[in-house]
Amino acid sequence: MQSQQQPKARFAGRAFLAGLTGLLFVAPLWAVVNVQFVSPTADQPVFGSVVVEAKVTADEPIARVEFKVNGGATQVVKHHPYKVTVDVGEENVNREFLVIAYGVSGASASARLETKSVRIDDEMSLRLEQLYVTVSRGNDRYLQLGQSDFRVYDNNSPQNLVTFGRGDLPFSAVLLLDASESMRGQMLDDAVAGARAFIGGMKDLDETMLALFSDHLLRVTPFTANQGELRTALDKAEARGGTAVNDFLYMALKLLDGRKGRRVIVLLSDGSDVSSALRMEEIIRKARRSQALVYWIQLEGGKQHHSYSSAWRGHEANDKEYKGLHEVIDETGGRILPIQKSAEIEPAFRAILQELRDQYALGFYPTVQKSDGSWHTIHVKLEDSHLHVRTATGYVDY
Repeated sequence: MQSQQQPKARFAGRAFLAGLTGLLFVAPLWAVVNVQFVSPTADQPVFGSVVVEAKVTADEPIARVEFKVNGGATQVVKHHPYKVTVDVGEENVNREFLVIAYGVSGASASARLETKSVRIDDEMSLRLEQLYVTVSRGNDRYLQLGQSDFRVYDNNSPQNLVTFGRGDLPFSAVLLLDASESMRGQMLDDAVAGARAFIGGMKDLDETMLALFSDHLLRVTPFTANQGELRTALDKAEARGGTAVNDFLYMALKLLDGRKGRRVIVLLSDGSDVSSALRMEEIIRKARRSQALVYWIQLEGGKQHHSYSSAWRGHEANDKEYKGLHEVIDETGGRILPIQKSAEIEPAFRAILQELRDQYALGFYPTVQKSDGSWHTIHVKLEDSHLHVRTATGYVDY
């Protein structure tokens, strides 16, 4: 009797498991997935490079999140944070953003967002002012802020932010490397290693131009996203000649004119100019109009600057030029990284690259525009007094 009942028990067990398996298969189809836009916002006109970010919640794992702009190509993100960077162009038009989130069961949710164009009177010309802002708490950068946390003042007048981004924003960078005679040997080798580290950290939409200089241009590339081309330009670099920081800093600023998005210069030099025909006051004027961030990896930064004379200028004039370079860095919102030994060059390049990844981008149309060449002072404020803000100190109204 017992042996006759066992097959029925096994059959009943299999039927129970099959039914349970069926329930487990069907249940995920009832999963709830929600998605909403974090940025941009509907009241925010967008231009150029834009960070599109979505917040996704679900009671099951997320398989992928798809982003589309104006029905174009789909970008797919499979891991949090769910965000992409897209170049939407500079046209003043409405734009449609679509995000679709898929759970592992196939359950999905979507959200649409339309940003409006800026309404401009026929004879009114507006110029978008963009600020690239580094926020830190102590020695660490702080990336938990939203658009509403920032207060921007133009000549002490509050401004309305119309664009906002954070995190990985594309850049056009000029790596301006001093390869004068004083760089011979290990110093130049470490400078090349630092430039290679920066190049290796570039992302798809980043473009970099490499320029090695002394008292003349030793080697140069066009702006490119091709890392191999940039690395090849660093092969067999040689040091020779004097130093013309001013002339080639001006060249870098000029070459960034018209570049879209964030414009960056990374200057590696001790800053002691002995050969330039241009004076630093001309570089300051150019930097004020460029909106470029200028970083200075300051060689021999652990030593006190020594006054010197050159063929073009005496001690006092050269000291003024050196102080002017500090002014350029401060006004553009970049920073100086003092280097005491050449082994610190590569970490300095990496630190600059990481800072660029950690910046906020704020855009506004000034409430007062006269195109009279006047200097507008900018202040960016946060309610949290423990946070430190660094950005450009102003811009030229032209």
